Amino acid sequence: MSAPESLAFPYSQELLWYCVKTRPKQEGVATRLLRGELGLEVFCPKIRFKRARSTGVAWVNEAMFPGYIFVRFVYPELYRRIAATSGVAKTLSFGGRPALLDDSIITDLRCHVADEETIEITSEIKEGEEIKVIEGPFQGIRALVTRVLPSRERVAILLNMLGQEREIEVSAGAVLPDVRHPLEQK
Repeated sequence: MSAPESLAFPYSQELLWYCVKTRPKQEGVATRLLRGELGLEVFCPKIRFKRARSTGVAWVNEAMFPGYIFVRFVYPELYRRIAATSGVAKTLSFGGRPALLDDSIITDLRCHVADEETIEITSEIKEGEEIKVIEGPFQGIRALVTRVLPSRERVAILLNMLGQEREIEVSAGAVLPDVRHPLEQK
């Protein structure tokens, strides 16, 4: 498959990195299909972090860049097949030109992730931070950390109960920062 005349120049016949927009929450599907069916090099960095669930704490893996993956391919030869792949919305472009990524960007990102795609984010509880209690009698309640007591592996939290504020101590393992996505702006 060749590119239309308007795409023949200045698009290179080299393997280059492009940013590909995926359909919502389809980064994994698009990555598997592009690797498996087209044999392309795909980089889909993920973050791994703890999140409170109704059943307790669970490790969660999410895309570091929700809605985007990085694919190395020869644009004029494969842009249509990539766009037609399940889970893919389009190749990101600006001013009608596909968004190229320098190899150094992918190399830098890969240096910061384990197993070449996942970075684990640990969350230390800090004073003044909003948390969610994930176990014990106060499970599900959101509170504010007033003190961290590392020697006792506990935290003091401020609860608003029955119209009054009370400071109580709980196990540091019984609370998690109340965040939806570690890279999300507040």
